[in-house]
Amino acid sequence: MLFKHLISSLIFLILTFNLVFGDEKTCTETNCQLPSCQCPVTNGNPTSLNITDIPQLVLFTFVGNLNQYTFDSIRSILNPAHRNPNKCPISSTFFVNDNYTDYCLVQRLFNNHNEIAMTTSSNRCPLTNCYEENHWRRWIENDWKREIKQQRTNLIDQSHIHRSHIKGFRVPHLQIDDNKHVDLIRNYHFHYDSSMLFKSSDLIWPFTMNYLLNTTNCINCDDKSNKTIESLWQFPLHEWTRPNASSACRTLSDPTCLPEDEVQTADLFFNLIKYNFDRHSSSNLGQRSPFIIELDLFWLSEHQNKRLEGLIRFIEYILNSEDHRHVYFISIEQALEWLKYPRKLNELEDFWAFSCNDIIYDYDIDCVNFDLNFSHKADAKKLISTNKTNATDSELKDRHAEDLFRSDIVFHSIWIFILLIIIVLFYDHYFSNK
Repeated sequence: MLFKHLISSLIFLILTFNLVFGDEKTCTETNCQLPSCQCPVTNGNPTSLNITDIPQLVLFTFVGNLNQYTFDSIRSILNPAHRNPNKCPISSTFFVNDNYTDYCLVQRLFNNHNEIAMTTSSNRCPLTNCYEENHWRRWIENDWKREIKQQRTNLIDQSHIHRSHIKGFRVPHLQIDDNKHVDLIRNYHFHYDSSMLFKSSDLIWPFTMNYLLNTTNCINCDDKSNKTIESLWQFPLHEWTRPNASSACRTLSDPTCLPEDEVQTADLFFNLIKYNFDRHSSSNLGQRSPFIIELDLFWLSEHQNKRLEGLIRFIEYILNSEDHRHVYFISIEQALEWLKYPRKLNELEDFWAFSCNDIIYDYDIDCVNFDLNFSHKADAKKLISTNKTNATDSELKDRHAEDLFRSDIVFHSIWIFILLIIIVLFYDHYFSNK
């Protein structure tokens, strides 16, 4: 009798969970909800807001060597006179490696409200011998572990940036290797990865990696790189294209982005950037999907007269146009908070993630050497609040570890099943013989 009741209860439990939770392999609005989960949406609007209420986010992401040689270009782009509609200076994200990096400048960027993310320490190519090195070999898992751990340590120790501020990662040269890096950065409590490159025809919004992704249109993905990591966001890059072009290019620094038979001028660069911006901003195609631009620091500094001029012309064109009061130049870190907790355009002036708290921006300030002795809690607290432009950080909740209800299925299954057993035992003992 008892065995029969247990079997019946087990069947009932299985049917109930199948009905409630459905197919957990498919991302839907039912099993994936903000702020911990976002399904991939291509050429559409994933929010509940009207398109006209959505800000167009432009995300400058810098890669390459950060030093005095490349810093002048950065200073020109991040000129405090370049201000978003909420009157705050524009900001950006830097994926820092260790090659020829001046960590004093890293700290200076961080103190001026820019996001410091990271790539690997050496910035070598993990899959192909990009630089024709004599002793190059394809990376194994231990190489990824060593490279990621080392660069995280470099930023903490040499830039004096608390580990809680290091939230983003991008693989070197966009070379994804079976997503070996994903588990590693998740173990370090990173909030996002920005390594996937998609075709220009598929303008995909940032999404979480809770569910398997259709990687058909992912250019640098392979069969083994499709894995699930709960609550880890992916900020995808897209190919660049131009009118009447027969092919697209991977990044802005790709020499095939511009016609080979034309002189590369600032006008050409401006038109290329604006054309791709318009595709993201279009109500028919991108529907204001975030426009992520990867800028190689060495490439940008190599021919400042045309590349830098074209980029700054684009920034000033957008910021000075009454038709583009919906555009914000921000960091990925800031964009992530908006994606988790969407706000309408008319609410962004008071949105904490976009605020600047009347901070005076100065890229010529001296670096500060902190005593990294954490023996006293006061010292640790002082270091955590180093970023004065983000003074409210201590008041904010870190929702990165928030789990969806589906994450507790095992827990709920156990206690429901135990409860059923108790009920069956109780019934069998007191009522079965009556």
